[in-house]
Amino acid sequence: MLSLRFPAACVIAAAASTAHAQALRQYDLPAGQLDVALTQIARIAGAVISFRAELVAGKSAPAISGRLTVDEATARALTGSGLELRRTPDGSLTVAPSGTTTLSPVTVEAATLGVTEGTHSYTTPVMATATKFALSPRETPQSVSVVTRQQIEDRGFQSLDDVARDTTGLTTRQIGGGERTQFFSRGFEISSFLADGVPLAYDYDTQGVATLAMYDHIEVLRGAAGMMTGAGNPSGTINLVRKRATAVPQFSVTASAGSWDNYRGEVDGSGALNESGTLRARGVVAYQDSDTFKKAYEHQRQLYYGTIEADLTANTTLSIGGYYNREDNPGADWNGLPTRRDGSFYDFKRSTRLSPDWAYWNKENTSFFAELDHRFDNGWSGKLTARTLRARMNMLGSYLYPLENSTFFGQGLGQYNYDKTQYSVDGYLSGPFTLLGRTHELVLGSSFMKNKDDDGPGGWPLGYDMTVDPEHWDSSAVEKPAFVYPWSRKGFQRQMSGYATTRLSLADPLTLMLGARLDWYEYDMTLKSGDYVSPPAAYKVNHELTPYAGLIYDLDRHHSVYTSWTSVFQPQNYQSASGAPLDPVIGTNLEAGIKGEYFDGRLNASAAVFQIRQRNRPVALTTSSCGPGVIECYAPSGKVESRGVEFEVAGAITPGWQVSAGYTYNQSKYLEDSGNLRAGAAYDTQTPRHLFKLSTMYTLPGSLNAWRVGGAMRVQSAISLPAYNVRQPGYSIWDAVVAYRASPNLDLRLNVYNLFDKYYYQAIGSNQDNNHFGAPRSFLLTAKYTF
Repeated sequence: MLSLRFPAACVIAAAASTAHAQALRQYDLPAGQLDVALTQIARIAGAVISFRAELVAGKSAPAISGRLTVDEATARALTGSGLELRRTPDGSLTVAPSGTTTLSPVTVEAATLGVTEGTHSYTTPVMATATKFALSPRETPQSVSVVTRQQIEDRGFQSLDDVARDTTGLTTRQIGGGERTQFFSRGFEISSFLADGVPLAYDYDTQGVATLAMYDHIEVLRGAAGMMTGAGNPSGTINLVRKRATAVPQFSVTASAGSWDNYRGEVDGSGALNESGTLRARGVVAYQDSDTFKKAYEHQRQLYYGTIEADLTANTTLSIGGYYNREDNPGADWNGLPTRRDGSFYDFKRSTRLSPDWAYWNKENTSFFAELDHRFDNGWSGKLTARTLRARMNMLGSYLYPLENSTFFGQGLGQYNYDKTQYSVDGYLSGPFTLLGRTHELVLGSSFMKNKDDDGPGGWPLGYDMTVDPEHWDSSAVEKPAFVYPWSRKGFQRQMSGYATTRLSLADPLTLMLGARLDWYEYDMTLKSGDYVSPPAAYKVNHELTPYAGLIYDLDRHHSVYTSWTSVFQPQNYQSASGAPLDPVIGTNLEAGIKGEYFDGRLNASAAVFQIRQRNRPVALTTSSCGPGVIECYAPSGKVESRGVEFEVAGAITPGWQVSAGYTYNQSKYLEDSGNLRAGAAYDTQTPRHLFKLSTMYTLPGSLNAWRVGGAMRVQSAISLPAYNVRQPGYSIWDAVVAYRASPNLDLRLNVYNLFDKYYYQAIGSNQDNNHFGAPRSFLLTAKYTF
């Protein structure tokens, strides 16, 4: 079990039973800091110990030696501290001031920051997506959200698309068919992800995000996330936090059945491999076989995940593991739906699909990882993570193109294979230091990531001539032609980084966070198509500096105000008039807000105003402006701005009532553009100006407490693409859920989605493609048995 020293909310857990926790263990701990002693006791005992950092800050513990129970060892550590040990009804331990009454603490697995499994909560006490510091949401000077394991199960989420549709400020769009999802925040695409806090280049063509069984929770940061990701857009990042092995045996089987023959099963098992619990393992298997609301469009998805954790010493933990994820999608749509030439929508049924029945889009991902954590006796810790991901895709699909002087479309076909491999390493040290009589914190780290593209073969048919009448289309009547495969693409991206972040305690209520990241970025890509070979596409970015600053002032023990300035860079493959590569696009996020934390961190609330500016955007120059040998040239003179406000509440309003609600107002515009023709015009019209999301679950009181009822709603204003005169008016979608705990082991749940069967387009595109219906009303019945 990994124990971590959390700056604001320290939680150390091993989820052991009371009997296990009371077993005698040998302790040989030197005198030292109290938080370090509690961490080591929890690890040795395999017990649950929860405490808040402000309670133990600056306190010391005596030497502890002998064979003791966890209660005895902890009591000795607390001697003379003014604190006492208490046991909650579930057998966990909490440290509290002597003689006070405290609420039951939120208990999580300390092996991962903010583990949410088993907490039954819609929030988390700690997260590290904004910086490497383990902070509570209130201590984080940026807008953050979390979708917990409880939310995932209550809502019946099966994909990252589902998560995004419930997360404050996030929207999704489809590129071509339904298997390529883009995620957006504050008017910009989220191009960089994190996997357990380590940068992950997201590729929607090849990476599978349709199965959530191996994740404990999803963390979301909105605004520039350059300190964590390096290159990217000023939109934010999504951190996929996986499930970890537990010392206490746990085993569950989940089965679900729903509309369109949607059948899914999941098995999840974890436990210790030796008597002491120092060797633990976990495995997850999930399988889904489903039709969809689109005609002849199916999903077959499978996931195999496994991890082993070993406590090499009392202070060192090694975790290794991997997963295999396969998503087969017969009948997949590469195009989406068109509109009429005037931008009006056809009177399509929602089952309409304009691809041949033999189309498909299949993804296959294989990943391995290793993590080494070490906790030093002086309160510092180090972590080294290495991971690989091979993401492959093979597809066969069709697309539409407009025909002159006709209301019909031509149909093109393509068949491609992509093979992409990522290698990443991240290592850092973190810990406290003393300066001017105050204790501060520091993170020093470095990372490396390389993405290798080995795409191909790809091709198209010769002599294929198909005219499509969108309103009279028979997908089964198209015969599959012969293909030729002259296409291939090879290349790589490499990024090396060094970073440092400090958290300075300027005064008891005032904290300053400063950071900087230095990146070296290199890119090269060559495309071949028959005899054609693309011109060189190689470029480099050297020592690109990404600064970070945040200031937090505690108004009282529940509320903080903050402001932050964050940045991010995005390399671009465009040439100036002289032929030199353009400087990277720079995005900055200026933000200020107030945050609240209530009921010992079980309810979090925030309000923020933000302004994002992105400069150095490429603006095309006339051919006559280009120098000798330069065919196309650009100037880095484009600038856009996105402004808005956000509100969010997440967690327990009462012990039996969980809620997650968020509202976003966002407006973006061009500040500078080619000849300033678009200056002042709207920039991203596909992001709704108003976006409200709510999900909730309530446990009925008294004798009805086996029942839970809840629901969700999404309300948004209109979205549009003026260039094509396409517009989807504002709409609201309502969901409902009822759950019943039939026994301590069996939980039943019925979800109803799009309760009022709203007919709408979830994503819009041009007059020829990328328009996608939202799903009709559907049902999902789930049974989960926990052993």
